[in-house]
Amino acid sequence: MDFGTFITYAPLPIIIFALLATWKYECSRYFLFLLLIVELIDEALYKTSLTWTTHHYLYCMILDVMFVAPILYRKATSNWLYNKTGLDFFRRVYESHHYSLQEIGLLLIFSLNFVINFIVYIEIWLYKLYVIDNPYIKLIFRNPIQIGLHLFGICALLTYVVKTPLREKHYHD
Repeated sequence: MDFGTFITYAPLPIIIFALLATWKYECSRYFLFLLLIVELIDEALYKTSLTWTTHHYLYCMILDVMFVAPILYRKATSNWLYNKTGLDFFRRVYESHHYSLQEIGLLLIFSLNFVINFIVYIEIWLYKLYVIDNPYIKLIFRNPIQIGLHLFGICALLTYVVKTPLREKHYHD
C-alpha cells in the first residue's frame, strides 16, 4: 500500500478513535458520529467512484459538501431530532452547541478540497473536449494537494480530541 492510499483510508480509524476518546462529551460524540456516517459512506463508495473516471471529481465535491454538513448543520439537526424523538440527548447537544477552532479548520480544508476538485473536474472536461492537451492540474498538483489536505484534516481531528475536555469544561463552567 502506498502512502496516498494509506492517507485516503486513515480518517476512518482516526474518527473511531476520536469518538471513543471523547465519548463522555455529548457535543463531540454527536459531531464525530455524524462525521463517521459520512466517512463510512465515502469508504463504501470510494472504489466504485474511481470507475466513474470523469465524474469521480464530482463525487469528491459531493462528499466535501457532505463533510461540511455535520459542521454547519449540527445544531439544526440536533434540534430537529429532538423535536421528532423527544430524546433529551439531542436537546442537550442543541443547547450546548459551539464551534471549535478545529471545526473551522475542517471547513477550510473541505472548502479547499471542493475548489480543487471543481477545477480538476472542469479541466478534465476541457481535456475530453480537446480544448486543452494535458490536464496538468490533475496530473501534477491534485494528488499532492489531496494528501496534504488529508494530513491537515487528520491533525485537526487529533487536535479536536486533545482539546475537547478543556473546551467542554470552559463552556460548562
